[in-house]
Amino acid sequence: MATRREIQKSLRTTFEPGPRWWAKRGLLRARQALHVPTLLGGARLHKPVFIVGAPRSGTSLLFAILRSSGRLAHWPGEAHEVWEAYYHPALRGWDSNVLEASDVTPESAAYIRRQFLLIAGSRRHLIDKTPRNSLRFGFLEAVFPDARYVYLQRDGRENVNSLINAWRTPRYRTYKLEEPHSIPGVDPSWWKFVLYPGWRDDTAAPLEVVCAKQWAICNEHALAAAKTIPSERWTEVRYEDLVDDPEPVIGRVMEALELPYEEGVRRRARATTTTPINVVTPPERGKWRKENPAAIESILPLVEPTMEALGYPLE
Repeated sequence: MATRREIQKSLRTTFEPGPRWWAKRGLLRARQALHVPTLLGGARLHKPVFIVGAPRSGTSLLFAILRSSGRLAHWPGEAHEVWEAYYHPALRGWDSNVLEASDVTPESAAYIRRQFLLIAGSRRHLIDKTPRNSLRFGFLEAVFPDARYVYLQRDGRENVNSLINAWRTPRYRTYKLEEPHSIPGVDPSWWKFVLYPGWRDDTAAPLEVVCAKQWAICNEHALAAAKTIPSERWTEVRYEDLVDDPEPVIGRVMEALELPYEEGVRRRARATTTTPINVVTPPERGKWRKENPAAIESILPLVEPTMEALGYPLE
C-alpha cells in the first residue's frame, strides 16, 4: 500500500517539478490565503462549472478558452490532488475511478469544497476540467448539487487514435501500478488516463482495446447522466464544431452558463485556430486513417454503439 505522501505526490500533474512549478505552487497557496476570511465567514461555492468528456477529447482546449473569463477561477492544471486525496485507487483496492453519491463522506466533501472555495472565493465560479470526473457524476451531484456541466463529445475513431498516440509517449503518466501490466508497446509500470471498471481484464490487451474502452465508458457514463441532470445545468459541445468555428460555440456555452461573453474569451476562442493546445501531433480531421488505421478498424465494434448514441455516423 502506498503511503499518503506517495499518493499525494502521484496526483501531481508534474512528476519532476522545477523552479517554475514551485513558483506556481507558491502563487496557488498565496491565492488560497487571500480567501481564508471568505471560508471562515461561511461562504460556499456557487454553481461550479465542470468540463467533462473522455480524455483526449479536447477538454484541455475548451478549458483553456473558458478559464480566460474573469468570472471563472480554476485550479492550476487538473485538480487530481483535490478529487483523489480521499479517493486515490490505491486507497480503494485499485478498483476504478467510478465514484457514486454513496462514496461521499462529510470529511471528503468538506475537504473538496474547502480547497475549491479557497481558489474561487465567493465572487467567482469555479471551473474544473478533469476527464476522470466523467465516471463520477453521482459523486459530483452529491457534493455540488447546483453544478453545471459542459460535456465535450468527439468522434470515437479520432479520440481513440489520440489516446493511442498519448499512451505511447512518455507524458500523461497517471497511476504507477503495484504490478506491471502487459499492454504491448507502452511502459508497463504506468496506467494512463481513466481507470475504468474491469480494467484488470485488459492488462494484457492490445492498446487500442484499452483506449476504446476508455472512450466508450466515459461517454456512456456521460450519456446516462444527461438523462438525470436538469437540462439547464447541462450543455453539450462537439469537438469538431469547437475546432471548426470556435467563436459561436463558445458564445453558446457562455450563454448557457449565464456568463458574459467577454472580449478576452472571444480572443482566446479565435486564437485556437492557430495555437494548438495539449496535442501529441498537429490537429487534422481523419488523422486516424494515416496514423493507426488498422488498430482503429479493429476496435470499431467496441465503439460503434456509443458512436451511434452520440450521432456520429460510421462511414
